[in-house]
Amino acid sequence: MHDWFQGYHGAERTVEAIRSGLFSPPNAPDVFTFHAARELLPHALAKSIVRESRLARLPGVRQRGEDPGRWRYLVPLMPGYFQRLPLEPYDLVIATSHAFAVQARPRPSAAFLCYCFTPLRYAWLPETDRRMPGPMRERLRRLDLEASRRPDAYVAISGAVRERIRRFYGRDADVVHPPVEVGDFSPTREKDPARFLWVHRFVSYKRPEVVVEAFRGLPYRLTMVGVGPLAARLERDLPSNVEILPWLPRRQLARRFEESSGFLHIAEEDFGISMVEALAAGTPVVALAAGGAVDIVRDGVDGILVERPEVDRVRDAVRRLASREWDRGALAARAQEFSRLQFVERLGARVSALAETRGLYP
Repeated sequence: MHDWFQGYHGAERTVEAIRSGLFSPPNAPDVFTFHAARELLPHALAKSIVRESRLARLPGVRQRGEDPGRWRYLVPLMPGYFQRLPLEPYDLVIATSHAFAVQARPRPSAAFLCYCFTPLRYAWLPETDRRMPGPMRERLRRLDLEASRRPDAYVAISGAVRERIRRFYGRDADVVHPPVEVGDFSPTREKDPARFLWVHRFVSYKRPEVVVEAFRGLPYRLTMVGVGPLAARLERDLPSNVEILPWLPRRQLARRFEESSGFLHIAEEDFGISMVEALAAGTPVVALAAGGAVDIVRDGVDGILVERPEVDRVRDAVRRLASREWDRGALAARAQEFSRLQFVERLGARVSALAETRGLYP
């Protein structure tokens, strides 16, 4: 079960790692979802999707390429869609969920594991999305809490998400960090000592304004890569040492990571794949000491953590990071702890243990 496929990003790469890493023919899993932009997915993953909502595929509703479509307006229908999926033939069901995939209802004798990106934000974290009306939020919270009792086990993507699962659901969870393609990056490329990098969407919780102001007047250059509603406003008053670029092809982006001497991540994330990518490129990280960052960045070892997202604190952290030498090999070795191989081994062990307790293996 997966909520939806709107591109090939961190969540979708996690599904592919499960599909092709934990299983192999003839036991490759069927994938159920609400909506899939198949043209943006690897062929084998797209082919494995056996069911999606017919409503979400209607002309004018479905996503076509990068055009987002209108399928997200169907949120009120999503819980019921997953609840009614025909799962009786399946002995093992894995929900990779940040929204409604956990609403699935396998047969009672099946093993059911939820790999949780976060409990449902619409219901439990309204400060991250205020568009949801109050009555709808209460309904979704009730449905999500009911669904949280059905999985046999939870696995969280970070310690921060594990704590949310405890707080909202009253359940414990193991932590298995999501897979990162660390092999796409090399720590050996020559670095520009004055170059820093920021790679995110230009939205408020990523705090791009704080990062821009922190670099105003610094003797370093910052490249910001991304798209989003705040980009145009920031461009009107950028300091001369800051540039904004749109999304780059993967190889070009990797080279930016490899040539930079520091990476900034001043947002509270569920995990934070870009921080691991920076470490894989031998680049230390300035990060907010919250969310997934505390699982990835050890203060003074892999970069510098700031306690609050304030301009002066970020500016001071940039100066401190630039003032010392960092062991690129050690940073890259740290990134290997979050590799696809590690993910497959750790989650595979958890799935196998659950399957054995349910008598699925001899």
